[in-house]
Amino acid sequence: MGSVVDAVVVGGGPAGSSCALQLARAGLTVTLVERATFPRRKVCGEYLNSGAVAALDRLGVLNDVRAQAYALRGVRLVPPRASSVELPFTGGALSCERETLDAILLRAAVYAGVTVVHGRVEDLLRDRERIDGVWVRNDDGTAYEVRARWTVGADGCGSIVARQAGLTRGSWRLPRFAVGGHYTGFGDLGGFVEMYVGAGAYFALNPLGQNRTNVMVVMPKTALATWSGFVDEGVAGKAAELGRGHRSFAKAQRIGARAAIGPLAHSVRAPIAGGAVLIGDAAGFLNPFTGQGVFLALRSAENAALAIVSAARNRVCESSAFADYANERRADFAARKRLSAAVGWLIDVPLLARRASAKLARQPRLAATLIDALAGVRSPESALTPAVLGELVL
Repeated sequence: MGSVVDAVVVGGGPAGSSCALQLARAGLTVTLVERATFPRRKVCGEYLNSGAVAALDRLGVLNDVRAQAYALRGVRLVPPRASSVELPFTGGALSCERETLDAILLRAAVYAGVTVVHGRVEDLLRDRERIDGVWVRNDDGTAYEVRARWTVGADGCGSIVARQAGLTRGSWRLPRFAVGGHYTGFGDLGGFVEMYVGAGAYFALNPLGQNRTNVMVVMPKTALATWSGFVDEGVAGKAAELGRGHRSFAKAQRIGARAAIGPLAHSVRAPIAGGAVLIGDAAGFLNPFTGQGVFLALRSAENAALAIVSAARNRVCESSAFADYANERRADFAARKRLSAAVGWLIDVPLLARRASAKLARQPRLAATLIDALAGVRSPESALTPAVLGELVL
């Protein structure tokens, strides 16, 4: 490709497609590079919290998504050796298969004028110290350049844009993996996402309809390694252990291939570099238990698009616009990381889990504060005050 586009976006998931869509609507020329062929099957990120629903509404695609989604009522949390507690959503939330969501967003981007190319990004192009586009290789081995004024890394955990830009940072945490897929046989969950937790692992069921469920068992890498060639048996056994008689795979039947996702960890030292910006999971990954993935993807895409449009309108503003994006992302992500860590302690420590579930069951106001903070309805700091944390565990 000989000409220079305004922006090249690497990755066609919710972050990449929504960012490309907003840039094209602002009049920029945009090329989106996606290595997968759409429609693609992907079973992570099928929970859309209130913040994600609001972002889809701002994009003008919510009606299309809602027509093929399933309305959710709340979360049913089942901690070890404690009664279950139902945490109702205060705003609208949906479950939607990623194959559907991704196709809707990519189609909207194409309609807005985004050029989509199929290929694998192998490296970044540079002009002096500035990132100047990407080097793409097609399935047939053909390689070519896509030069751009700005490069957007929306390529998820293990982002090649983050890695080649020197932005990736190692993680000291023990990596977790998720194994599962789509199943029938779990019955009607009543519109509740069910979470069975204990010992650093959890078993999650996200209803996609009356008898179709996204099921994931998330555990440390060390536990997964012990299953060797008997992954299905290992998943069923771990689910039965965490389900404690409430749920199991006894009557379940998988639809399609088993999904294995991981490691569920990715950290960066900064979400920007000269000429490049990271969004979605490429800009940092949080514990998936808190269900903030798609919301953060859409939020970061929106903010990055604003920064790039500002720079396009006045190149003198690029440095400050990108710095504003980076500062907002760092502050919000740090707060959400602290909130995720607090939730992690509450679900991983049995005594704390029992106390917190009892408090949440008795105090709807406290439950609403936590759910709304995770869903982006209110700031994460609102659930991190000593008063709120004290109420949960004391």
